[in-house]
Amino acid sequence: MFLRNFKTPTILGLILALACGAYAADSRTKLKPGINLFSPQQDIEMGQEASKQADRELQLLNDRQAINYINSLGRQLAAHAPGEKYPYQFKIVNDTAINAFALPGGFIYVNRGAIEAADNEAQIAGVMAHEIGHVVMRHGTNQVSKAYLAQAPLAVLGGALGNNSIGSVLGQLGVSLGLNSLFLKYSRDAETQADVLGTQILHDSGYDPKAMVEFFEKIQAESKDRAVQFLSDHPNPENRITNVQHEIERLGGQAPNARSDSPDFHTVKMVLGSMPAPRKGAAPASNRSDNKNGRPQPPSTRIESFTQRWS
Repeated sequence: MFLRNFKTPTILGLILALACGAYAADSRTKLKPGINLFSPQQDIEMGQEASKQADRELQLLNDRQAINYINSLGRQLAAHAPGEKYPYQFKIVNDTAINAFALPGGFIYVNRGAIEAADNEAQIAGVMAHEIGHVVMRHGTNQVSKAYLAQAPLAVLGGALGNNSIGSVLGQLGVSLGLNSLFLKYSRDAETQADVLGTQILHDSGYDPKAMVEFFEKIQAESKDRAVQFLSDHPNPENRITNVQHEIERLGGQAPNARSDSPDFHTVKMVLGSMPAPRKGAAPASNRSDNKNGRPQPPSTRIESFTQRWS
């Protein structure tokens, strides 16, 4: 009886109003990866090789509780990442600097210092969501693609890239797979995209997206007293905090019953805080002994020039 008293235009008007309301509630920024000469599978292959090199260069934590926690949190966030479903892996670097980085194909490293600096789980989730954003937007291989196009445009037109291995392409560009690789040097535009997509991933994962703003405010305040490597390695886009706040508005604000913290986060943070500070210049944990007999590996006979990496 109730519906019979409604005129058709009235019903259509209500439907239109509901549709407009739903659109207004989530009018998120639409993002599209830039030019890329590589396939998503090649992102994974490149990331795998770079990850092996990173594992040799870094001190990685092997605390099982902390590793399980950061992988569980990372998988929750990655489940809400759009686009290609990469085989995400998350590792903790035994470094007290506030930093994190992502390699192509979903290999993400979070510094112990970033976890210790976060006030709650949502804040460290924001850091990880930002790095997942770099992976989704394929910023690493986009950088390599632009460099290759600038150096060998005719080879690309001739289809030569498809016949070359990733190692061959990187060799032509003089690009290493180490921690100073071309695919870890992002532009401010790329950082903005990672911020925006990270905000969306936080929101969709049920976390309070304002946590990303809170963490940026925190590290900016700390950077006045000491060097914060995150700001050094991630070019700071203009109006970074404002951009994130605007994206939260486009998402319709904080999700109902949004999460901000968990007991597991504080347990892991306490575990990390009780560990001794990493030794300066210590060899990565994976290289400290011979796998077969446990003896230290012999000294290297290779001589290299030293280059200071400023944070």
